[in-house]
Amino acid sequence: MTFAGLTIAQLWPLAAAGAAAITGLYLLRMRRRQIVVPFAALWEQVTRESESRKLWRRLRRLLSWLLQLGVLLLVLAALGDPRPDTWLRDPATVAIVIDRSASMSGPARADDEDDDGDADTTRLDLAKLRAQQEVAALGPADRAVIIAAGEDVTVLAPLSDDPAPASAAIATVEPDFGEADLPRALALAEHAVAHGSSPRILVLTDGALDEAADSALRRCTAGTAIPCTVVAPAGDHDNLAITAFAARRYPNARDKVEVLAEVRNLGDRPAIVELEVSADGVSLGRRTIELLPGQAKRESLADVEAARARFVATLHAARSPPAGLTSALGPSFDDVAYAVVPPLSPLAVAVVTDGTDLFLEAALLTQAEHIELIGVSPEQAVAGSNELREADVVVFDVATGALPTELPDAHVLVFDPWRNAGGAFPIAKKADLARPFLTEQLRQHPILANIVLKDVNITRGTTFALEPGDQALVRTLGEPIVVLRERGDHGLVAIGFDPRQSDLPLREAFPLLIDNVLRYFEQREPGFVAQVALGGTRELSLADLGLPTEGVTRVSLEDPSGAQTEQPVERGRIRLRARTPGFYRVRALDGDAADLVAELAVNQTGTAASDLHAALDDLPAEAFAGEPPTPAPVSQGPLWTAILLLAAAIVVVEWATYHRRITV
Repeated sequence: MTFAGLTIAQLWPLAAAGAAAITGLYLLRMRRRQIVVPFAALWEQVTRESESRKLWRRLRRLLSWLLQLGVLLLVLAALGDPRPDTWLRDPATVAIVIDRSASMSGPARADDEDDDGDADTTRLDLAKLRAQQEVAALGPADRAVIIAAGEDVTVLAPLSDDPAPASAAIATVEPDFGEADLPRALALAEHAVAHGSSPRILVLTDGALDEAADSALRRCTAGTAIPCTVVAPAGDHDNLAITAFAARRYPNARDKVEVLAEVRNLGDRPAIVELEVSADGVSLGRRTIELLPGQAKRESLADVEAARARFVATLHAARSPPAGLTSALGPSFDDVAYAVVPPLSPLAVAVVTDGTDLFLEAALLTQAEHIELIGVSPEQAVAGSNELREADVVVFDVATGALPTELPDAHVLVFDPWRNAGGAFPIAKKADLARPFLTEQLRQHPILANIVLKDVNITRGTTFALEPGDQALVRTLGEPIVVLRERGDHGLVAIGFDPRQSDLPLREAFPLLIDNVLRYFEQREPGFVAQVALGGTRELSLADLGLPTEGVTRVSLEDPSGAQTEQPVERGRIRLRARTPGFYRVRALDGDAADLVAELAVNQTGTAASDLHAALDDLPAEAFAGEPPTPAPVSQGPLWTAILLLAAAIVVVEWATYHRRITV
């Protein structure tokens, strides 16, 4: 305690003088008048009664004297303006950043601890407690701002010297899905306190951070401009999570669906868990999975009826786990995942041919169950037919005909594009070859899956000059003869020979090649965006969701809770930021697609939030904040006002007791 007004050396003389004056006044005796009375015996009796009460009168005078001395001391203390030492330092400006990511819902203590703590206490509970302690320790001139860092960064309480709103805001913090956006939160905290007195930043996080957040935290603690310290509430690391979940149609059996789920053990102990998959509320079965620490296993369900559109995967604790295996699931946010089946729509394929390549037509007809085949003559293609503009995929096999000067805005497969001298094609010709051999192929590419191009006899061919981004799928003695080029949202596959001038159509590889190319293009077409990751604003094309875009200007977006919001459509795209896992419905409100609905699933992705291990062990000791601060003795100041109020209360008590003849 320090006196900010008069010093103790100045107060002692005042105290001595005041005490002497009060004591002197109490030592003065009242002068009594002498009165002649007619009967002395009567007054002798009164005198004897007064003598018996003499001691009490003295005690009353002593009590009154002590009360007056107390009032004097309180007035002198008010003149001294006493303040706690924490009040006399420079005012502090504090930014408290609370991590409310999904990992903060993890337990704050191990399951096998036998202390008296609450087993349901989470890491976020400890972070909130520490934040409350920091606010309680602030002096009357200190200021604090409270920032919550989740997928969104929120200022819970603006910079203020009033601790009440900050304390109330801290109590409202709840864990959020997703990860903590610490880069934005720390940048906001630095901006908020940069111009304040004695600025500092306190980060309350368990250290289960993604790479960007970890880097931002390390930069903050290593900085010298504004001190930045960390409090890391930790606990049990056991957690089992669904890290991937998807449903897809079989390429050659579109009425059947395959469901795939990946379960990962992110804890330090061997674990056992039950995985249940349900479709439209009907359970498809459970599987028991045993996992070593850090191990991931994939489970699939085959031949599921495609009529079921919504799939949910759920983790359950194993019943009666064997000795040595834990069934602790950890926090529940990653124990459920969602998937939808992409809508089934035929692929519009236009084949530009003169009708002389029956092998190509036969290969395309084998795909008739899931493609809509349209025939176009070379003359119609050069003239620019509507069929080419409306097609998803265009196949050019024009023999002696000419290619259009501009390729259609679609996926394109072209056979022998440089067969005619003076033609035009986006992929430049490098050389003409006689009897080229196919010597190398990019086997891992989906277009060449299950295909072996060996000993193929070719009369003539053309090699291509590659540009950055081009992929050479097949080469002849090192020179590219089959090339894939990406053209924005579409692909272009160029095959540098005419299949009619080779024996490739006589081999099984030819229909497989056609099927692979169509499948590769189809998986990039509308309807194959069936799920997105949680958080982060992203653009989605209505076409990618399976909705027509013509005339659509607004859509209604329904989240898993049933809440609906309207979104504008710009150039056939909407902006989506999903904050809650589950099923979302997108409904067109106008245009040709009015009232049509598309569904997509949103899941927690990545393992940063699910991995409960802290990544802060290698931080220097000075980066940690240490023990909680001692709360300030008085939350409101200054103290001299309270002292004067106490002195006034004593005077009132003295006044009341005097008039009731309790004191002199």
